[in-house]
Amino acid sequence: MNLLFVLSQKELTGAETYAASLIGDLKAKGHKVTLVSDTLTCEVDVPYYPLDLNNRRSPFNRIRHIMTLVRIIKEQRIDLIHAHSRASSWPSCFAGRLTHIPLITTAHCIYPVHLSSRFFPCFGDKVIAICGAVKDHLIRDFGVNSKDIFLIPNGIDTERFRPVRQVGQVGLVRQEKIVSWIGRFSGPRGRLLEEMVEKVFPVVRNAIPNLKLLIVAGGNRSIALERRVEIVNQQFNYEAIQFTGFREDIPDICALSDLVIGAGRVALEAMACGRPVIALGENKAIGLITPENISDGIYTNFGDCCHEQSIEWDKLALSIIELLKNESEAEKSGCWGRDLILTQFEIGKVVKEIEGVYKSVLEK
Repeated sequence: MNLLFVLSQKELTGAETYAASLIGDLKAKGHKVTLVSDTLTCEVDVPYYPLDLNNRRSPFNRIRHIMTLVRIIKEQRIDLIHAHSRASSWPSCFAGRLTHIPLITTAHCIYPVHLSSRFFPCFGDKVIAICGAVKDHLIRDFGVNSKDIFLIPNGIDTERFRPVRQVGQVGLVRQEKIVSWIGRFSGPRGRLLEEMVEKVFPVVRNAIPNLKLLIVAGGNRSIALERRVEIVNQQFNYEAIQFTGFREDIPDICALSDLVIGAGRVALEAMACGRPVIALGENKAIGLITPENISDGIYTNFGDCCHEQSIEWDKLALSIIELLKNESEAEKSGCWGRDLILTQFEIGKVVKEIEGVYKSVLEK
């Protein structure tokens, strides 16, 4: 199959790492993939066309986006379009209609609902929802027929993300307990990180004196966050919190961490590395992922895809302290998480399901 992946990335997010993982496996199976996006951070060995899909206020730009996609479809002899966001699915839908090429969209999150989006959802022939909450949202808010939605989770490369600890990658020492927060600074995640630094980390650091927090993200961070980190480091007279900047070695970061804090794909990647995970999503803090709450984690994409709920920061701090003081429970939690990823989220299994969606559309 000749596939066109269309994204609208302004910064690195789970949608891009999702697409990059799929591309690697699809190429290994003999498929050809072409990629279009505003920006590209992940390294993928496929033809890449930069296109400013987020620049869509002007009708002229919308038309330009559609016609550019039409040109690419014809040049690359595309069989099927796979969009990965609302901003990319809209022009992809019209480009597909003009060229008689089917469109599939992966819905990664809960989207804002407008009158225009209700009348013109533009998701294409079939939709892949990454979690149950997104599937329910598509049915409830956009009127998508449940028969046209496939519930397929994020796929994780379990050979790349595996439990191999390599301390020293970021100038750490073996005596330190490492907690890694992995995400991005923009939007709700950045605001939650500010609160966590202020309300959780000092409490945990007082209980665990050799604790270090790694903040793993690229891009611009807020002045408020910079100031809060500075205050905490001055409080302990030590760089207890360290900004790592953008990192390509996320598997190593996860594997060397005693605990990872994150949501969405980050939670799955850390579990694949055999690490305990505190799920702190954009709308909900699930806490330490266990067999008792994993269904909630999977349904909400680990706290990202649900209605906003207040966070009990004291309770979150206590759960981190308890875990870090109990190495046997931490190890047990990590092993259970790794087994879960191998069973339900391994990239080969996920790609096989997505290939089935492609074939069902092309055989119509």
